[in-house]
Amino acid sequence: MVGKTRGEDAFFIEGNSLGVFDGVNSAVPEGMDAKAFSQFLAVNTSAGVRDLGIEKINVALNNAAEVNPEQGASTACVVAMDRLGRLMGINLGDSGALVARGDKAAYKSPDQSHFFNCPYQLGSASDDTVAMGKNFRFQLEEGDWVILASDGLWDNVYPAEIVRLINETVETNGEDPNSVANTLAQMAIEKSTLEAYTSPFAAEAKKNNVEHRGGKLDDVTVIASYVTRGAPQYSIVSA
Repeated sequence: MVGKTRGEDAFFIEGNSLGVFDGVNSAVPEGMDAKAFSQFLAVNTSAGVRDLGIEKINVALNNAAEVNPEQGASTACVVAMDRLGRLMGINLGDSGALVARGDKAAYKSPDQSHFFNCPYQLGSASDDTVAMGKNFRFQLEEGDWVILASDGLWDNVYPAEIVRLINETVETNGEDPNSVANTLAQMAIEKSTLEAYTSPFAAEAKKNNVEHRGGKLDDVTVIASYVTRGAPQYSIVSA
């Protein structure tokens, strides 16, 4: 279900709940592990979901953030699907969730930035809090795809292309979340190295009068989840 590169990103899958955390390398002193902060959030939000239930996923994230002893910073996006098929979650920063339905992006969670390329983030030296995140809820349907990813995907691949890639991958490999996640992650990596390409990041830079060409090199974490009945339940945390 996960396509991932190495770096400061962390993630968890706990039953019908998912989380992605994008650690910030510049937020820690040289020589320290920039992933420690985001990894702590992933491990402890996942544990909180097991203890409190998926309906309390926001509380689980807040509890993890409040006791995080690590130096650093991280964006956070956590989601869960309840028994009525509703996707609910919270996004703080520029990671995010997308729901693909047929040939369209039916929903995309809102980003949060203080200014261009400065997303909201939890951190040992940040005033941003979980309460400042954007809560969202969306009714899912059987056959939907839920994509949760760090900004390495969103900065390099447009939503319409994400939907196209999902459908092409399904045609070839069936409804296989691993194939979808890896296809999207690989495309983001490829696009990030292109110079003659107007990436989503480059388009946003232009809107803010910032010079940037091509893709944006970054860590990429993608979780792909297919909405269906009787799906297996996983408990996975990044290492």
